Amino acid sequence: MRRLDGTIFCALATLAACGGSQETHAAKHSLYDADFTIVYTAALEATRTLYPTLDENVGPGRIQTAWHQVLFGSNSDDGDMNQRMTIPSASMVPGATGSPMGMGMSPAAAAGGMPSQLTNKRYFVRFDVSVVGGRPWRVKVVGHASEWDPGAAMPVEMRGANRPPWLDPRIEQLQVAIYKKISQYATPAHDEDGDDTKTAADEMPKTDPGEFKGVPPEAAKRLASLKDTLARRDYAALRPQLADDITWSLGGGTGADDAMATWQADPAQFDAMAAVLAAGCGADGARVRCPAGDPAPGAYQVVLEPRAGAWKMTSFVKAE
Repeated sequence: MRRLDGTIFCALATLAACGGSQETHAAKHSLYDADFTIVYTAALEATRTLYPTLDENVGPGRIQTAWHQVLFGSNSDDGDMNQRMTIPSASMVPGATGSPMGMGMSPAAAAGGMPSQLTNKRYFVRFDVSVVGGRPWRVKVVGHASEWDPGAAMPVEMRGANRPPWLDPRIEQLQVAIYKKISQYATPAHDEDGDDTKTAADEMPKTDPGEFKGVPPEAAKRLASLKDTLARRDYAALRPQLADDITWSLGGGTGADDAMATWQADPAQFDAMAAVLAAGCGADGARVRCPAGDPAPGAYQVVLEPRAGAWKMTSFVKAE
């Protein structure tokens, strides 16, 4: 287990107890008998107060925060945990695609506001908040943690045995904040075990490769994987799906690591990539292009090709 300052555990223990065990339990195991708009608005306001950089989509009732850097102080952290221990990274771009990846790794990343010198390990947290079901509504909060080591190309999400001890208290903090806003509408849920232990992969729908028609089966699997990876914003999982010599600029930009750093400095390109995949793909000889055929001027296109027995993304550029 990683060694952390003892005061951190003290601060986290204080946080876990601050709302009382009964309030924390109620926050985890309540449904809300109110109009969807009331529940969603409360969840959005509570989330934005703690994690201001976020993207929200009222249609499916989903809120996604950007990655926020977690700070561990050596002083007594008995104040507001979000202000003292979690800050939005300078590299974050408002919106769903905010990411800590590629910090300080290239001139493009630096131009995007990323720190140029990082010598210590960094930790980040983000959340997926969903209002699901029907009236009475359930509010699901799924937290994610990642760590970045000096010299690494990008942070790695901390899962399984690497799940950090500071993540669950932060999840509970957000759950309680939402509960406090709409506790008057709360009713006990029948499934007392809840769904809070599910991972992000469990929470997000899986794309059926069959939706990609007219392409080789293995290419369809890769396209489905890419679509799911972008939906989860799991950019560490995106890198292995890129060819090492991927073309990411018509001006001659090549190389997967530089591509990741450049895209993370302008995260809107990840949204563009997801939109291109959703628009449909087609086979073109030994390649697969999304969209099929020649793209319109100013539009992006994704190209996949088989490399060493596996389909990889070999190009993502905007047509002139």
